[in-house]
Amino acid sequence: MADRELEHELRVVFEDEDLVVLDKPAELMVHQNEFERHEPTCLGILQKHYGARFFTVHRLDRKTSGLLVFARSGDVAGELAKLFRSQAVEKRYLALVHGRPQPTHGTIDRPLEKRQGRRGRTGALTRYRVLADGRLELDVLSADDAAVSILELELVTGRQHQARLHARALGAPIVGDRRYGHRRFNHVIEEHFGVRELFLQAAALRFLHPTSGEQLEYTLPTPASWTPVLQAAGLDPAGLQAGFKPLDPEALLE
Repeated sequence: MADRELEHELRVVFEDEDLVVLDKPAELMVHQNEFERHEPTCLGILQKHYGARFFTVHRLDRKTSGLLVFARSGDVAGELAKLFRSQAVEKRYLALVHGRPQPTHGTIDRPLEKRQGRRGRTGALTRYRVLADGRLELDVLSADDAAVSILELELVTGRQHQARLHARALGAPIVGDRRYGHRRFNHVIEEHFGVRELFLQAAALRFLHPTSGEQLEYTLPTPASWTPVLQAAGLDPAGLQAGFKPLDPEALLE
């Protein structure tokens, strides 16, 4: 069963006796943490709605919207976790970024600093492709500052903040990224369009069902909240969705 909306705009994309695939809105946490114990979470909403236990398989940052998988049993969770660890799950993100990356496609193989005071660096690999670019003709922006692009990001590894850090490494930070982004540009977007969110979506996911072996593939349209900014930049949300298919790893390398 699909297209069932739960609380807090959390939508079920697919469900069966083994797993559930959700479309998570931005700002909804995946599960509780030690700092925000009373906030609503995807896991809590699921378990309340179904009256059953669910298991977290992977995560999205709170500010990132998009596709998320939960398992209905520990065994299925373990099999899905193996798929994610072995990079057998294809994960594609859609991001609106500030600037025009050059070259327009390629691979970012750049280690990330470990977080929370841990020493060392951790490897991270992202393939990217510019799907479209545009310009925001606003009086408060100079010609150099007005350029935006839509990127498709394939996260080969799945490190914390990988998409955000690798976009910044391209010289094209994700719009709305208050940690790694362009502060003044983000302020202009918020003031002019009234949108205060991270323009990053886990937009496509493909993997083999751990029990049936069936290939599951899901692709989301761009979030409705992005539409005013995209249209102002001359970008068609429907066209961007069409350009996001098919899910072919070789396509990014052409």
